[in-house]
Amino acid sequence: MKLGSDGRRRIALYGGAAIFASLALWGVPALVSRLATPLSIRRMDLEADAAMETEAVKLLVEYVRIDTTNPPGITRPAIDFLARVLACEGIPATITGADPERPILVARIKGRREDGALALLNHADVVPAGDLGAWTKPPFAAARGTGLDRDHLFGRGTLDMKGQTIANLLAMASLTRAGLVPLRDIVFVVESGEETFREDLGMGWLFDHRPDLLAGVTDVFNEGGVNEVKTQRVERFGIETMEKAVLSVDVLAPEAKTLEEFREFLKAKDEEQSVRVVPAVREFLRFIAPSRSDVWGRYMMDGAEKLVPQAEFWKFVPEVYRSLLKDSIYVGKVERTAEGFSLRVVRTLLPGSPVASARTELEGWAHVRGLGFRSILETRDCVSSPTEGNAYRAIANVFGLDPESAPVGPYILSGQYTSAAAIRARGLRVYGVSPFAVNIYDALTIHHTNERISLPFFVEGIDRMRRVLLEFATAP
Repeated sequence: MKLGSDGRRRIALYGGAAIFASLALWGVPALVSRLATPLSIRRMDLEADAAMETEAVKLLVEYVRIDTTNPPGITRPAIDFLARVLACEGIPATITGADPERPILVARIKGRREDGALALLNHADVVPAGDLGAWTKPPFAAARGTGLDRDHLFGRGTLDMKGQTIANLLAMASLTRAGLVPLRDIVFVVESGEETFREDLGMGWLFDHRPDLLAGVTDVFNEGGVNEVKTQRVERFGIETMEKAVLSVDVLAPEAKTLEEFREFLKAKDEEQSVRVVPAVREFLRFIAPSRSDVWGRYMMDGAEKLVPQAEFWKFVPEVYRSLLKDSIYVGKVERTAEGFSLRVVRTLLPGSPVASARTELEGWAHVRGLGFRSILETRDCVSSPTEGNAYRAIANVFGLDPESAPVGPYILSGQYTSAAAIRARGLRVYGVSPFAVNIYDALTIHHTNERISLPFFVEGIDRMRRVLLEFATAP
């Protein structure tokens, strides 16, 4: 049958409509799926189920269950545990130190050259658990959470820093399992007194009494890295390169009124401290401010020298920036004691401000007022580590190529203290590194109740640390 022109037009019209409809049904979704930004929805609970069967989590569980609360800080069982795991990997370990109950572990993978060696620094001790009744799970049970916390492992030390120790240990093991001889030596160190600031139970003792165990070490990876996380993604990888020096004292008096007056005097002295931007702080601000779209940080990058504490703008500067731009004096509340009253005073100091001078000055202010003085913590002077060298490049390169695609840069701690400060004072480059994605809610559990780590993030961090060490081991 022949079709007239009208029939041909109808077939063309309806046939075209049918073809378009089929394209809309099948082709458009495919096109949209290619053009649209993929939305990643993770089942963290199911990932955590799988993580529980991994070697890394099994080791972490066993390690966290060893109570190394400091004080008293009996770490010998934990050190022996780590030594056994290293021995199974064919990595011999030396257990040394002045206190057999709080020893220091040192293990070394020999490379093709000793100079330029990297130390992976860890500490076995943990802070006290506090109120046991406030914990969702017992602090040394290493138990999984329930409900919305099902993807987490609870336990003292999961974040600070037994989880990172397992990551460092398995990164070392990955090299020996692959039969890979690194270009430079890699040294694994575990301290026993970091939480009570005891240099004589860690690297400080090794420098003074067993320097042979640290021969060739120029760089150190320590805790202290800050990875800023939103929801399930890392927004920024922060490599800690400096922490302000800390002087902490209690000022004592028989009467509260005298301390209240001294407190106001110190607050005025803090306002008088001049603003100065040291090179490490400027580098940190150049990294952090643009990626945060941060108006304060952007202004600080080039305009901080124009500020004075008395300026109107200074009143609105967040403390996180104030603390980086000047030496600071923090005063607590006047507290009643058995002998009278006390006032906690903390000074944090930038490079170029000696701790001894700050202590002498503070002690003089107290002495002329007839006040007592008790030292709590006095760290080494502040020194920054340069963003250069094989160790720093290894972290930056691996984090820069991470699937998270987050910016990488230097980070500064203004109110925290780790072993890094004392080691930098001895001339080594020290970098605070965290291989894990830790959100703000989990980070707040460090040194508090319900310390926990996300199991999927933990497993990812294990692999991330393996890649960092492989990069260091093979880079020319």
